[in-house]
Amino acid sequence: MELTFEKWEDGRWFVVLPKYDGDQEDLEMVEGADAFLNYLTGDGMYVTIDVSLEETNDNPIKLRLVAHDEIGGTYQVENLEGFKHDIWLCNVVHFLYGEHPENFYFKQL
Repeated sequence: MELTFEKWEDGRWFVVLPKYDGDQEDLEMVEGADAFLNYLTGDGMYVTIDVSLEETNDNPIKLRLVAHDEIGGTYQVENLEGFKHDIWLCNVVHFLYGEHPENFYFKQL
């Protein structure tokens, strides 16, 4: 699944999900996810990643679920040299996957 993220002029990151009918604020990337997107793009304003629940040689970066509660999940980023933060993803992940998967694998497009 390809996901695109855009950085607003105020520096906040949002995932682009046209079919999501909730509040725009639900789509904001916070608590490490914003730092992760900044790391991927440098000074960029957009990034697209290909996300999979299956590991292949083509998607070397892994997010591993390390904590989950009623409002979201915390993931540890693996195989991304120089990035040392955990990231938090809210329950909008349930809109896409039905749950917080144990692992995500991806590559930047």
